[in-house]
Amino acid sequence: MGNVQQNYAHLYKSTGQLADPDYIIYHHNSDSSKVFFKIESSKILYTRKNKADEYTSKIMFHYEIVDDISSKSIIDSGSFFIKDKVRQVEDKVIYGGFTFSAKIGENKLMKIFCADQNRNSIVEKHVLVNKVSSNSKQFFLIKNNANNPVFTDYINSKTQLSIESVLNKRKTVYLRHYLREFPISPPPFTSSANKSFSYSPDITKSILLNEFGNQSLESPDNGFLFLQLDTTIREGVTLFSFSSHYPSLKSVNQMVKPTRYICSRSEYNKLVNSELLKSAIDYFWRDKTGSSDRAREIIKKYYNRVVTANEHFTSYVEGWKSDRGMISIIYGPPSIVSKLNDREIWIYGDEKNVNSLSFVFNKMENPFTENDYKLQRSPMYKSSWYRAVDSWRSGRAYWIQ
Repeated sequence: MGNVQQNYAHLYKSTGQLADPDYIIYHHNSDSSKVFFKIESSKILYTRKNKADEYTSKIMFHYEIVDDISSKSIIDSGSFFIKDKVRQVEDKVIYGGFTFSAKIGENKLMKIFCADQNRNSIVEKHVLVNKVSSNSKQFFLIKNNANNPVFTDYINSKTQLSIESVLNKRKTVYLRHYLREFPISPPPFTSSANKSFSYSPDITKSILLNEFGNQSLESPDNGFLFLQLDTTIREGVTLFSFSSHYPSLKSVNQMVKPTRYICSRSEYNKLVNSELLKSAIDYFWRDKTGSSDRAREIIKKYYNRVVTANEHFTSYVEGWKSDRGMISIIYGPPSIVSKLNDREIWIYGDEKNVNSLSFVFNKMENPFTENDYKLQRSPMYKSSWYRAVDSWRSGRAYWIQ
């Protein structure tokens, strides 16, 4: 599983109804750490042999720790099972976790496999294990008002939060609030100059962790919050506030913005300035497809890709605004993904076919996120981009097999 040539395209595809947990790592001890997970019961298959029996789910977790994505040697591994027995199957969220050995100073990669044994399916995910500096995000556990871990870097501003950092108890945490609006990614054939970022926060506050390493935390209404023990270095915990239902799309305004990739400038300006936004976006898609039925079909396909991009590629911007998000929305999921320490290579089509399309995304050093990748842009993408956009504008979802 450590082979450099392994295809990781499955990591960026929607898992649909497969058991697909979220994971976070928390360093609570100098010699060991915890992995917390949450999994939706609606994505687990519950079975029973006869009507008198309870419904039972059977989930196996297996993890492997390696030095990095290109490493072939497994440093540590483990497996455990969870079973859930119920008289009636109802939607709920199952929380759990396990402890693994990890010493201060280690920087590894954990591959976690979740197997739904009733469905005979496996979903793989990767989580970085960064235990080098006590300023890094995994030394802090963010929890909601139900005392459950928060599993994403993006939060709902209406959620009451608390922070825990056992290894940093009685220390001051500085809250640096940034109010920034970032543009969407330009097309892949254009040049993209990186604009300088002002690290001076718009608002600064501080909180003191108690003797147990706990403290309440106020959620930002917008922008993002950067939590630091030491403001002289660029390392800490980031909490992004995009929208109340993120990564889903719940408002008409959220549906309008991602159409910029397939709109002309005048079309987009007409859309965003419309007084009747719902009617305007409905007309936009109906005009492209020719009928309400086809419009509903293409809307579902386009915005499913937007939500999937949010789920996988969120960084300091919404996932759909990022370079990888843009490419995945317009071209669809890649056929092949090669992951290296400093970049990802996406291939559309057969790897050995000279006509296949490939994109290289370089991993960026970003104090706010580990998920920031920039596309190596080139004029060579111009024809394929316009071909894909024209397909969407003609009411057909673009897909490269």
